[in-house]
Amino acid sequence: MSKICNHPFHTIQIQNTGEVYCCCCYWTDFYSFGNIFEQSFDEIWNGEKAKAFRKQFIENNFKYCKLDVCDPFQKEININEDLTAEYPKQIEFSYDRRCNVRCIFCRTKPNKEEEEYNRAKEKRIEENFDRIFTPILEKAEIVEMNSAGELFASKHSIDVVRKIIKINPKIKFNIISNGTLFTKERIEELDLKSRLSTVIISIHSATEKTYNKLVEHGNFKELIKNVEYLSELKKQGLLNGLQLNFVVTSINYKEMKKFAQLAKKLDAKAFFINYHRQIDSDSLMNELDVSLPTHPKYNDIVKLLSDPIFKDDCCVVNDYLKNLKPIKKSFIEKIKDLLKK
Repeated sequence: MSKICNHPFHTIQIQNTGEVYCCCCYWTDFYSFGNIFEQSFDEIWNGEKAKAFRKQFIENNFKYCKLDVCDPFQKEININEDLTAEYPKQIEFSYDRRCNVRCIFCRTKPNKEEEEYNRAKEKRIEENFDRIFTPILEKAEIVEMNSAGELFASKHSIDVVRKIIKINPKIKFNIISNGTLFTKERIEELDLKSRLSTVIISIHSATEKTYNKLVEHGNFKELIKNVEYLSELKKQGLLNGLQLNFVVTSINYKEMKKFAQLAKKLDAKAFFINYHRQIDSDSLMNELDVSLPTHPKYNDIVKLLSDPIFKDDCCVVNDYLKNLKPIKKSFIEKIKDLLKK
């Protein structure tokens, strides 16, 4: 029995290209086990590429993983000598980028070409769904929707949820959402009330004023109302986990403590993660990323993270933020001078 990340033995993430990963493709350097449209699932899941990835894990070699945002030593699992694994318990559909809001650090403007590209790929998934995905889903326990966009803003993803429930009525869902459309009515309409496992809501702020600086077309009041309903479901035992995400930036970092208190009040976990570049502007990245040693507010956030609340059970601070150390101003100036050269 080894304590290690169970994803390579437990989980698949499917992209609209057909590529199969064991985790977020961005966090595993796009290491694909194979393509679902070109190979059988058995060839992919227990093929040579999958075994090679698992072998590296048990040898404590995580060269494909972003260890600053993820802890590979998570769970105790049994590992077969031949590095094969049973059918995955968790399936992640993470390709539909449709979203009803625009976050300043994620997507900045509509992209018609991307919509046309996605639609063509989705059509291929829809045409092959029964043949390719039904056998996998019949054996799965959890399906995760949708870390790439907003489930409730997409007819395609909603149709996928309905198909999955029809294939496997006992299935549970992990849902990643911005929360604005995650209403009581939508939960009941899709018959999700008894099928929710973990819900992750990206909020990134504790006040409406800050939220509106970070998110366009959102509705903070509706979002909080929806999260309060999810909190009630958790208290009723209808939801295993409720997580509230907070990407730390120069705009919102002062609200981290207040956000942790909000999560505690809602019986949720506050998950703090450092800002990751998802935009093309270097200047905006440098302005937003308060965890950069060259940022003028860097030492402020280091001091803030020393508050005892961030060691409370209601908080999860990712390793990158947890390991930030104060830096002398003179050293910061030296770094800036080197960067200019």
